[in-house]
Amino acid sequence: MGIIKTEDLTFEYIRRDEEGNVEGITTAVDAVSLDIKQGQFIAILGHNGSGKSTLAKHMNAILYPTEGTIWVDGMDTTEEKSLWDIRQTAGMVFQNPDNQIIGQVVEEDVGFGPENMGVPTKEIWERVEESLRAVGMYEFRKYSPNKLSGGQKQRVSIAGVLAMHPKCIVLDEPTAMLDPNGRKEVIRAIRGLNQVEGVTVILITHYMEEIIHADKVFVMDNGKIAMEGTPREIFSQVERLKELRLDVPQVTLLAHELKKRGVRLPNGILTTEELVAALGL
Repeated sequence: MGIIKTEDLTFEYIRRDEEGNVEGITTAVDAVSLDIKQGQFIAILGHNGSGKSTLAKHMNAILYPTEGTIWVDGMDTTEEKSLWDIRQTAGMVFQNPDNQIIGQVVEEDVGFGPENMGVPTKEIWERVEESLRAVGMYEFRKYSPNKLSGGQKQRVSIAGVLAMHPKCIVLDEPTAMLDPNGRKEVIRAIRGLNQVEGVTVILITHYMEEIIHADKVFVMDNGKIAMEGTPREIFSQVERLKELRLDVPQVTLLAHELKKRGVRLPNGILTTEELVAALGL
């Protein structure tokens, strides 16, 4: 069994009126089965309302399945006795870093999680240093978070989760509120954690450029897995992605249009460098 495994996972949002009567039911996640191995970089894509964020919240036991099962490192999320271990195993990073940063100084904020876990003081400071170095924020350790840019704040949020030594980090649209430079900073930090630290990364996003280095991509639509494969396999299907109301990286779209006009190119070009090489320029 992988680090995260779901079997026919279904989640329904129930709407009630003021008297508490059921007005309607929305199936946000619909019989999803997936198996994520330790150390993988997984991307989950989908347009707004596709169910990707609802799925993410099950990976940290913020939500519980209406039907089906999700296991985190072999632990069933509905078993209350496992809740603490599940949340230590799979850390969550959300869209807005201001919702996660609570300390007045960067290093204090990063140390908050391990302190709550009862980690000895000496080890807390070791974890704070290693986590801030891992995301490239060590030189800002004495700063107030208020003095940081959006991208820097988000890297501090990631360091705060990393300091708890999770096996897996689930990032729910962590770059949605950032400018292009901030997005690059955060994605670079995430890739480093995956490649250097061996942390399993599950990235929920709708920015296509962020997923080209993922091991596997799941595309969600109407609560179901509509597509899965490597980034190259996914981006080879430009028309299908358009049907699912998703963009593709600009360079992939350019290559697709050139192919339609008779230029011989391989499927699923992901980077400018690949396109230049394929064109023989």
